[in-house]
Amino acid sequence: MTATLYLPDSNIFIASYRLNHPFDYKEFHPFWRWMEKLAEDRSIAMVDVVYDELVNEQAADPDMLDLWVRAVFKGRQISHKDDRYAQVYAKIQDYLVTCGQYTEESRQYWESEGKADPWLIAVAKVEGAVIVTDEARVPLQQGQHMKKEPRIPNIADQFGVKTMNLRRFFDANGRLKKAQYVPSEPKSRRKAASQPGLF
Repeated sequence: MTATLYLPDSNIFIASYRLNHPFDYKEFHPFWRWMEKLAEDRSIAMVDVVYDELVNEQAADPDMLDLWVRAVFKGRQISHKDDRYAQVYAKIQDYLVTCGQYTEESRQYWESEGKADPWLIAVAKVEGAVIVTDEARVPLQQGQHMKKEPRIPNIADQFGVKTMNLRRFFDANGRLKKAQYVPSEPKSRRKAASQPGLF
């Protein structure tokens, strides 16, 4: 049985860096080491357009996320310049025009070739991969027109591509060991318990 390939969206790394697992704290370093191991084992891969959203080669003083992405993924991204991906990409763009749920303003967000989202879906479709993104589906009723940027899960659904957020990825990737957490008692409480009759 072939292992599932996961393709993280740029927002997974950005949110982890800025909010949930900042590099500045030693306690969060294991998260990034774990992601490095997943990349080394090819459990996760990065599409080149996602890489380009995270790395600024011209930056005089790149931030830690930029440096980390270069160290882990430079020279080993999936190139979007593949006819198989281009065919699905074209179908995605056609769908946005013909489905009747996205305004021209909305579609324009995904028109640039450098926009990662449609390519991410196209690569995932061809490779049978799962997209890991913290974007949420936007429920669209019949006759409703989306003016904001299309959401990856909405479009991925239409092309049979599975998506999940980072929390679900923790469960699904099969590389984390579950263990019951037992809170430790505060030292003051343990000390009091060892001295009966104190209160």
